[in-house]
Amino acid sequence: MGEVLLVNVEPNTAELLFAPEPIPALRSVQDPEMVKEELTRRPRAVDLLVLGASRGDPIRVAEDARGIDQDLSIVILADPARLEQIERRVMYAPFLSGDVTCQSIAENGSIGPVLNEAMTRTRQRRKHHDDVVATLTRLEAPKVWQPNPKQYLDRILDHAPIGVAVLDYSGEIRAWNRRAATVFGAPEATVLGARFADFFHPSDRKRLEDFIAESASNGDEPPPQIFRGHRDQDDDSRQLEVTAAAISSRSGEPGALVLFKDITREKEQEAERQRIETQMQRAQKLESLGVLAGGIAHDFNNLLVGIVGNADLALLLASAGSPIQKALIKIKMAGGRASELTQQLLAYSGKKEGVQIETIDLNPLVSEMKNLLEVSISKYVSLDMVLSVDLPLVRGDLSQIGQVLMNLITNASEAIGEHPGSIMIATGAVVLGSEECAQWTTSWDVSEGVYVFIDVSDTGCGMSASTCEQIFEPFFTTKATGRGLGLAAVAGIIRSHRGAIEVHSELDAGTTFRVLLPAAPGARLDAPPADTNELNVEGHAEGTILAVDDEQHVRDVLSEMLETFGFEVETAGDGIEAIDIFRESPNEFCAVILDMAMPKMGGAETLRRLREIRSDIPIIICTGYIEDQTFEGTGPSAFLQKPFRLATLMSKLEEALGRSLSAPIDPSSG
Repeated sequence: MGEVLLVNVEPNTAELLFAPEPIPALRSVQDPEMVKEELTRRPRAVDLLVLGASRGDPIRVAEDARGIDQDLSIVILADPARLEQIERRVMYAPFLSGDVTCQSIAENGSIGPVLNEAMTRTRQRRKHHDDVVATLTRLEAPKVWQPNPKQYLDRILDHAPIGVAVLDYSGEIRAWNRRAATVFGAPEATVLGARFADFFHPSDRKRLEDFIAESASNGDEPPPQIFRGHRDQDDDSRQLEVTAAAISSRSGEPGALVLFKDITREKEQEAERQRIETQMQRAQKLESLGVLAGGIAHDFNNLLVGIVGNADLALLLASAGSPIQKALIKIKMAGGRASELTQQLLAYSGKKEGVQIETIDLNPLVSEMKNLLEVSISKYVSLDMVLSVDLPLVRGDLSQIGQVLMNLITNASEAIGEHPGSIMIATGAVVLGSEECAQWTTSWDVSEGVYVFIDVSDTGCGMSASTCEQIFEPFFTTKATGRGLGLAAVAGIIRSHRGAIEVHSELDAGTTFRVLLPAAPGARLDAPPADTNELNVEGHAEGTILAVDDEQHVRDVLSEMLETFGFEVETAGDGIEAIDIFRESPNEFCAVILDMAMPKMGGAETLRRLREIRSDIPIIICTGYIEDQTFEGTGPSAFLQKPFRLATLMSKLEEALGRSLSAPIDPSSG
């Protein structure tokens, strides 16, 4: 039975009202504002609300209560004098309807039957309301299809994309789904009762058992771990991601539910991504080093022009055999060695100037280098070669490819040291398809086609994998005193020839370098160049030459050299200034000597504009290096590599002008 909530009615008065009926649970409040709180806090706990009309406004309290609980019966107790007024207000109250009874209270009067009937009506209305709601819910609710629980679970396990194994307390398999059978190649019927750990690599079994035991004893599921699983004794390469959780049998015995996923392919793909990222980073690093090396060499060559050129000019004035002449010759020799270093820097960057491209048969070159180097390598080292018959020809710079061979053979000899060993040089041809090209790193521009290879193998000390990764970086060396650019220059030369180089090495097992150069199908050997060692230096030069360079000291040295030959010289600091000077009197000049890398307007654009003004003007490009530059229309008449000597400058002028020159050049100046 529910409660009776009394408002402005004393409990002892209520007891008299209910007599002789049984007295229900009574709860009394004197503040009408508490009614809403009581009905809201304990819904349906009150079956009857009894309001005393002696204080406050019972009609308003009744309206608030009916707004919260529309099934609640309400009885308003009033003195006989106010009863009619209360009834009239109830009748016309807009929010009061249903079971509201107004009752007069006579002294010592009992209305127990009236109150009990009101409580009964509350309970009846609530039951009726609940029945209606239940009926409507049942009629509106869709019929839900329920699967067979066992069949449902079996299907989930069989079609799950991960392996599932149920283990007992000893680690033996008691259930095994279809995916597990696929992963290990073992159907459930053949594995029941077997130890789960036996399907994993022996070195992983103890760790796996500890992991499952920890998972089964710990309420918190530990993160997955990776173990090596195998299908047979020869296949330990599978990578399985394993998770485990505690379960128990129907009789309460502990066990474990193990879930595992074959992530072998994901791991291989991840390793491949990391390999490609490493290659890309290495390629970017080498490219950055190449740009840096090329820039340093360019600036250094400009400085060497002043050093070597002024030494040449000073030698013209020095007395033969004097201390000054000897000092100047030493300066020139040091400048020559510095120039060789810049050439190695340029070779590494792939921007070496003065490249003479010709058709080459590598076999005679290898034979020549073998004969040349046999006397310079260690006496304990034998140098052998295996040359392929009918080797395809290649296009390249003979001296640069010779430098590659020399550096590789020298490096092999140093790796053997003062111990007996051998160096083998082999040539051959290979066809690279798309799969073979994909194996080369992004550092090399390798495309499909026929390549000629040169292998240089030694029986030396070998190198570690980390050393092989850095071997082509400039200034990297394994020697205590080494700081050169040998193998870095090799890499740059090969890169400029659109080739590739790779190294295979093992510690204490030797090293093999393989150089790949694109074959030139259908190419024929070029005729040997004419002998140009002798220069005709009789007579004096005439005419005006326009010398263009952005470095003041280069313009000064070049002017003095040209004036030594007898030329008049005008100079310009950039391409725009040169064009303005040349446009004023183009026929006044017999030649232009033009720097390649200049601000405002580069050498290639300046050459094009000069040729638009006068198409037959001889132009010599003078630079420290030349990138892959395409000249529109007719190219330059000659290339002059910085730093240069008087004799070299004369030779290039004769080549550009098509006639011999003469100048009072001292033989000691070279």
